[in-house]
Amino acid sequence: MNLFNQIQAGLNAVPEEKLQHLLQRWQEFGGLTGSTGTELALSSQQRQYLASLGPVRIGFMDDYAPFSFTDGGRVRGLSVDIMNRLVDLTGLQAIPVSGQWDELIPMLKNGDIDVMANMSHRPERESFAHFTSPYHIIPNVIFTRDESLNYQNLEDLKHYRVGLGAGIYYEETLRQLLSNGTLLSFHSQQPMFQALASGDVDVVIGALHSGNYWIRQLGISGTRIAGELQLPGFSGEDLRFGVRPALAPLADILNQALTSITPTEQQVIETRWLGASNQPSLNTAELVHWTDTESLWLEQRNREIRICADPDWMPLEGVRDGKHTGLAADVLELFSQRGNLRFRLVPTSNWQEAIAAAKDRRCDMFPMAMRTPERSVYLDFTSPYLEVPNVVIGRIEAPFIQRLNELEGGRVGIVEGYAFAELLRKRNPSLQLVTVESEQEGLRKLQNRELIGYVTTLATASYYMQSMGLADLKVIGRVPADWSLAIGTRNDEPTLHGIMQKLVLSLTPAERTQLESTWRNLRIEERVDYTRFWQILSLGLLATALLVYWNRKLGRLNRELAEANTALSRLSVTDNLTGLGNRTYFDREFSNSFQWCLRHQTGFAVAMVDADHFKKINDNWGHEAGDRCLESLANTMREHFRRDTDRLARFGGEEFVIFASYQDADDIKARLNRFREEVATRRCDTCKDKGIDLTVSIGLALGFPTPEHTSAEYLRLADQALYTAKRNGRNRLEVIPAGQTSGPDEAEHPKA
Repeated sequence: MNLFNQIQAGLNAVPEEKLQHLLQRWQEFGGLTGSTGTELALSSQQRQYLASLGPVRIGFMDDYAPFSFTDGGRVRGLSVDIMNRLVDLTGLQAIPVSGQWDELIPMLKNGDIDVMANMSHRPERESFAHFTSPYHIIPNVIFTRDESLNYQNLEDLKHYRVGLGAGIYYEETLRQLLSNGTLLSFHSQQPMFQALASGDVDVVIGALHSGNYWIRQLGISGTRIAGELQLPGFSGEDLRFGVRPALAPLADILNQALTSITPTEQQVIETRWLGASNQPSLNTAELVHWTDTESLWLEQRNREIRICADPDWMPLEGVRDGKHTGLAADVLELFSQRGNLRFRLVPTSNWQEAIAAAKDRRCDMFPMAMRTPERSVYLDFTSPYLEVPNVVIGRIEAPFIQRLNELEGGRVGIVEGYAFAELLRKRNPSLQLVTVESEQEGLRKLQNRELIGYVTTLATASYYMQSMGLADLKVIGRVPADWSLAIGTRNDEPTLHGIMQKLVLSLTPAERTQLESTWRNLRIEERVDYTRFWQILSLGLLATALLVYWNRKLGRLNRELAEANTALSRLSVTDNLTGLGNRTYFDREFSNSFQWCLRHQTGFAVAMVDADHFKKINDNWGHEAGDRCLESLANTMREHFRRDTDRLARFGGEEFVIFASYQDADDIKARLNRFREEVATRRCDTCKDKGIDLTVSIGLALGFPTPEHTSAEYLRLADQALYTAKRNGRNRLEVIPAGQTSGPDEAEHPKA
């Protein structure tokens, strides 16, 4: 008892500040996660989506220390800790899958894993991954044991044997620039640095922290850093999470969760794996702190940054009376206060002149721009800070469209120099694009029937249709890609890119939500053209007759506008390509259908349908043929599932989901098998009178729900059954009864 009292007295004597310091030190070196209990504000749809998602398979490289590596059969590292924090914030169920880069990337493409960690953004990877914002940026440096090498540029490496990781995002660029040198690719980090130790390579190009780890682990003496790799468009290795396209909403949720990680939490995690840092943490509620290099760059320019802007892109951006205005101006005002900066507008009369000024280096940045391959030649881009839907506007009598190709044969307008003018020419070469100088000109041409459609953002369409009183125009469809708006900086000033990236990352979730709600709160209001009215009124009695006619026409337009709004509401839950329900439709109906089956004590069946080897169809026949096959698959699905309680949705990519009530399990299985067999025998029609063979794999979960069950359990079991169907040879149906998790109870119809 005396010993206990003495120990207790000693503990009581330790100051509270000392205890907090010890706790922080423990956190930094592997203790608690450093969570501050931050509450992540998710929408009800996002929470419902997460609840129905089931376990998510996340790929971590097992040889990429200190970011991810396997230790004692367990995956550890900075990237793992970041993902664990995201799991805490979102409630996501995560299953780690470890492997090497060239093993994990094919798994992501094939859907065997859902998320890839340690992944840098490159345009060519957007076809198989949706990217979050970066959670860490690593400098790439030159490791060597040659004391005479003083690296300044790639010319200095031409006579050296250079090692780098296979598939690294800058590999192709290095191969082009080092055409006379010897470039060796390694599939993992350890043998690459062993080659440096044994003299098989003279230089290794790699991430700073990962290289330092292996140099310490392998005890390579005499190794030094000869310089930092600086390439146009490559400011460092940006570590992000890449999410397979079928789970696109998950990328947005992870991005939102990343912004909720506090600077203190981020610093604790980085210190644990990278060592202590002298750089101050970023506090978004106060001024952003600059590094010495950034401060020097700003002081040399008197803390002034020149901007170019689109004069007529309201409410997102505009120039009025010589002053920058709109949403972009609000963002710059926030950045100006947060970073102690000044932004000076370089006057231009239109967007085309603004583009020319940026190319001539007469301005330093665009506050609101979208990355395209052409712009990447002269600009670097920060992480996007605003997503705006991309729509097609048509006349009030025009039918709604499901795909852009329905507009072939007519003239479709878009402002010259806009990002989607470049992208649509590449993705839809058969579309007859007509460029205009401004939004107003494009809408007027559409109203005057010089165009059959006009491509723009939903925000700007709402603004100009309201301000110009264009009640005879409406939204007739969505473009299958949205405007992802970021800050574009001149790529010969990498320090400026780092400054703006830091400011973008300082935006809080509340600030990002406020930016989005600013344009979403706009409403289209109908206005009467009073100029025309007075012209008609001046005609006397004739004007009275015309006025009656005009009032009747307005009534008809109002009715048509109401019908258009109803159709647009339907369009918002419809997949553009197949006409089936989209993910929004699935999120709304899936839980409702499950609850209906629970209340009425009837069976609930969920079938995951995936087109087999669909990537080969796109690769061999092209994406246009792939789209035709998906349309054919959807039509066949509709023919076989017509009952009132049948629900069909496109889950993403080539993946579909069918959910329905049933009384007889054998009946639902037979319907699915008949559907599968018809897909296998019906060739997809393509151009040139050729057809493509297509088969599907189906995973089915079914049972009679009880209060102990959840809809997410059925979806998870169906996904598990689908995975088994693919593993067992494809073109088959696998079934798991609800409540059974050991595996499918039967395999129906082997592969034809």
